[in-house]
Amino acid sequence: MNKYLKILIAVLVISFSLSILIMFLAPKKLIVEVSTKIESPSNVSFNLVNDLEKWSLWSPVHSLDPESIHEYTDNSEGVGAKWSWKGNENIGVGSQTIINSHSPDSIKMSLEFKGTKGEAFTFWTFEENKNKTKVSWKIEGPPTPFHLRPFNIFKKKALKKSFKSGLNELKRISEERSKENKYRGYLIKEVDLDERNYIMKRQEVDFANMQQFYTQNLGGLFSKVLASGEEMQGMPSGLFFKYDEQAKIADMAAAIPIKQAKEFSDAASYTIPSGKAIQVDYYGDYSGLSEAHIAIDEYIKDKALFYNYPVVEEYITDPGENEDPSQWLTRISYYFTRS
Repeated sequence: MNKYLKILIAVLVISFSLSILIMFLAPKKLIVEVSTKIESPSNVSFNLVNDLEKWSLWSPVHSLDPESIHEYTDNSEGVGAKWSWKGNENIGVGSQTIINSHSPDSIKMSLEFKGTKGEAFTFWTFEENKNKTKVSWKIEGPPTPFHLRPFNIFKKKALKKSFKSGLNELKRISEERSKENKYRGYLIKEVDLDERNYIMKRQEVDFANMQQFYTQNLGGLFSKVLASGEEMQGMPSGLFFKYDEQAKIADMAAAIPIKQAKEFSDAASYTIPSGKAIQVDYYGDYSGLSEAHIAIDEYIKDKALFYNYPVVEEYITDPGENEDPSQWLTRISYYFTRS
């Protein structure tokens, strides 16, 4: 037999033997676990994981493909919540569903990828000790076919890197919220407010017509205040007594704060007693106010507070005097009680 042919056969035999050995030694399942220490109570990081829509704030999936498409069930939080995505080759097409959730200690999710047989599971644990939390993120894949097991070695390395990136961002956001009371870029303050008296026009209004309702009624309220000789005690405000996301209807009032409570014809008076409130100063066009409200909602949940209606938006800046929307200040107040 030709010498070179013998060498070729020997190389092939060795290569085949090594391949079989690697397949035998490679992990039968893809299992990855990464942990980090976060200087915040466990419920802060738990809430960021247990609501699948909040993964957009820290998840590596979103950074790997900023153009990816994401869909969520109506309730994106807790057991039954599902998140589906479609993206580039880095994230593929898949979905994640919460199947167990025990606040603020642990979460279990099922994970499916298009083109992959079997179901994977992810496990989250949150171990708190003296306001510091060890957060662990683990994935366990289905059994891997024998000939594909070597790929688990490479996948494990890539997943570990991705998990570490996600946990680092989760740590940054959790600590920012816990230490600085900063949510989605907004500084959250707890303040004591004096009693407030208002003259107002209240009505149930479609979301699309809220701005129109406000501007239509504000002029008439101003006229009544001026005619009565009453003194204004602040800037024009919106009072929100109910906000129905499903029906897209708000029970709201266009209102002007006045110094003393007083009855008016063809307008209602309303008094908010003195109390504690959560406040955010929002600068920008009114169309962006919803993000500030979401930030307050997240703070309320992390602190286990209960807020009381109405929610107050005080429009500090007059757009007629300042045409730059980036400088428009709206002060949002949520009155609250502790559990």
